[in-house]
Amino acid sequence: MFSKHLEDLIQATLQDGILEDYEKEALLKAAKAEGVDPNELQIYINSILQKRAQEKKAKKDREDMIIERERIAAKGKVCPNCGRQVPPLTLKCVCGYEFTDQKSASSVSILSKKIDEVMAKGSGNEEKRDEKMRNVIKMFPVPNTKEDIIEFLALAAPNSMHKGGRFGTVVDRVKILASLSVAFTVIVIALMLLFSADDDDIGSVAMCCVLCLPWVVFGVATGLDKDTLKWNKNASVWRAKFEQVLMKGRSLQGDPDFQRQLDYYENAVKGK
Repeated sequence: MFSKHLEDLIQATLQDGILEDYEKEALLKAAKAEGVDPNELQIYINSILQKRAQEKKAKKDREDMIIERERIAAKGKVCPNCGRQVPPLTLKCVCGYEFTDQKSASSVSILSKKIDEVMAKGSGNEEKRDEKMRNVIKMFPVPNTKEDIIEFLALAAPNSMHKGGRFGTVVDRVKILASLSVAFTVIVIALMLLFSADDDDIGSVAMCCVLCLPWVVFGVATGLDKDTLKWNKNASVWRAKFEQVLMKGRSLQGDPDFQRQLDYYENAVKGK
């Protein structure tokens, strides 16, 4: 509409969205030199200033919205039913409204999906399958949000608890003790027979001891419940990841409700 020289001059003058008197005079002088109608120039200038003002206002509105969201997130969330401000981990407002997680996928759902994939593919070799599952848990990244941390601890806590001691439950340890008692009895009887037997009978006694030994070993081995041992092996991996996530939670400056939930899961797993 205008010459390139005049157009560039207009854009440079209105760059900051403000038209000073001396700038207006310079534009009118340049427009007059090119034969441009001053009224037409004024209308064009007003349209640009209006557009710049709208853009500035839209930018400020976006910035204010981000600041407001961050402020609300820092305090918690707002109930859409009654408008109350509630803590971030609140599941149900006092008005009765129940909050639902709108995130596409939480850390727990991602981990559960990975574990399910491993368990589905490794049906041929149970030992290798379990080892892959433990590796998935070991390598899984520690959650960063409060909601994901609490959800992960809720999943990991029951899986982190060992059954019995190192050798399983009390029943498992009784089985082992009984098997060792049988082994000790066989050895004592064998020694007594060896010292009391004639030279011709020593070979027979030794042969009996050799034949009894596999049964003793079998008794000790069967005293260790395989399912319990496998559970405890998996529990050790869950426990390590549980402690990592708990440490991450402690590093966050959470609200009292968040800290109470961390304490609850830590006490639930401690010593188990």
